[in-house]
Amino acid sequence: MYRHLIDEFGQYTRHTLHHSETGNSLSILPEFGGIALDLQLSYTHLLDGYQTAQEVNINRWAKNTVLFPFPNRLTDGTYEWLGHTYHFPINEPTSQVALHGFGQNKPMQVSKVMAEENEAWIHCRYEDAGQNMSYPFHFAFEIAYHLSDANGLEIEMVYQNLHDTPIPVGFGWHPYFRVGDNVNDYAMHLPFCEIMAVNERMLPIGKNYPYDEFASLKKIGSTMLDNCFVLDAKPGKAEVILSGPEGRLRYWQETGPGKYNFLQVFIPPLRHCVALEPMTCSPDAFNNGNGLLKLEPGEIAKGSFGVSFVRS
Repeated sequence: MYRHLIDEFGQYTRHTLHHSETGNSLSILPEFGGIALDLQLSYTHLLDGYQTAQEVNINRWAKNTVLFPFPNRLTDGTYEWLGHTYHFPINEPTSQVALHGFGQNKPMQVSKVMAEENEAWIHCRYEDAGQNMSYPFHFAFEIAYHLSDANGLEIEMVYQNLHDTPIPVGFGWHPYFRVGDNVNDYAMHLPFCEIMAVNERMLPIGKNYPYDEFASLKKIGSTMLDNCFVLDAKPGKAEVILSGPEGRLRYWQETGPGKYNFLQVFIPPLRHCVALEPMTCSPDAFNNGNGLLKLEPGEIAKGSFGVSFVRS
C-alpha cells in the first residue's frame, strides 16, 4: 500500500509517496516549484537531487526543477510579442542569456493526493496573475506526479492561458538521472533524432544534422554532451535507455503536435549523472518560434513523460 507522508525539510514541507514493499518512493517540495528531491524505484535512487534546504535555495544546476514559461536559453533575455518588447533578467552571464524562465521556485499548492494499493498521485498547481513584467500574462501551470508499481513514474504538465490575449508558451523538466557512480560506465540509446547546431552562446543557428551516435545501445565513455535534439514529431513516445551498474532505466516523453518534440541531453562536468530534459520547444523559441506554443485565451497545452527501471 502506498502512503502519503509529510515532514519538514528546512523551511519547506516535503511530500513523499512511498511503498515500503516495492521500494518505490517520490519526494517533492511543492513550495519550491514542485521540485523532485528523490525518486526511488525498486529501492534504487535514480535522481541526483538536493540533500538539504540550503542546496535547494542555491539551486545550482537546476536539479529536477520545472521549466516555464520557457525552457533553455533566450537571447539577451529579450523577445517581442504582439508588438511589445519584453525582457527577462540575464541569469547566465557567460553567454548573456536568460535561462529556463522563472518557474523553478514558484510556490505551488497541492491540489490532489491519492494513495492506493499499487499506485499514488500528487498534483500541484501554480497560478500567475501576470504581475511579472517579463511575462505579464495570466496563466496557470499544473504538474501531476503518478507513481505506480506497473509503470514507475509518469509526470504530466498542464499549462492554461487565463489571459485575454494569446500568450507564448514553452515548458519542460530538468531531471538528472543516475544508474551508477560514473557516466563513463553507462550505455545509452537515443531515439531517432537530429542534433541542433548552435553558436558559441549555445543558441540555435537554424540548422539541424542527423545524429546516430547512440542509435543503438552504446557505452558513453568519454562522450561530452550538452545538446538539444530534435525528435520525430509524430504522435507517440520517444524513448531513451540508460544502462549502468545499478540497472536499466527507460525514459520516455510524449511527442506530437504541442508535445515534447525536443530533448536536451547534458552530462555535467562531474560525470555522475545524465540530464534528460523534455522540452516543448527549442532554445530561444520565443524569438525563433521553433516549437513555440501560441495559446489562445482559455486554451490548454499538456504533455507527459516518465521513467521506469529494472534493477540489476
